[in-house]
Amino acid sequence: MLKKWKTLEYRQILKSFVFSYYTAKRESGEMRGDFDVLECRNWINVIALDQSGNFILVKQYRHGIDDLTLESVGGVVESGEDTLVAAKRELLEETGHESEDWTHLGRASANPAFMNNYCDYYLAKNCQKTSEQNLDPLEEIEVLKMNEVELFEKIKSGEIHHSLFLAGLGLLKIS
Repeated sequence: MLKKWKTLEYRQILKSFVFSYYTAKRESGEMRGDFDVLECRNWINVIALDQSGNFILVKQYRHGIDDLTLESVGGVVESGEDTLVAAKRELLEETGHESEDWTHLGRASANPAFMNNYCDYYLAKNCQKTSEQNLDPLEEIEVLKMNEVELFEKIKSGEIHHSLFLAGLGLLKIS
């Protein structure tokens, strides 16, 4: 029967702003190995719809792929912060929109092969623009709106490819 592996040693190699990198020595029965683990803060992702049912998306530069992405609102859950509070904060900061109609769609592990964090997904309906963006110092975000047909065309064409956004759309579809 498959069981959780036993951790023999857990050692920090690097601590950065976004993540901490650890090596974990683990064993299961006769098997033993060294594994890489990235410890990250949890994230939120918001599938936001305006009063007409259009998706509110953000376009921004992503350093990992060195390119622009078109995706849903998302961000880091601060230490001790409730995930819904983080979702509301990120929606307002990134788009200037607010909603009073929130639904928790679910939670997914970001990449459990080597990351320890989770992403909570929320649906925000009937969003209204109430302020200007309040971006972090090194953030540039363009806000776009599109209907479902346009959204799925951009997914089919590969223009929308952010895995966390695609997972959120999957959770929306089954909710």
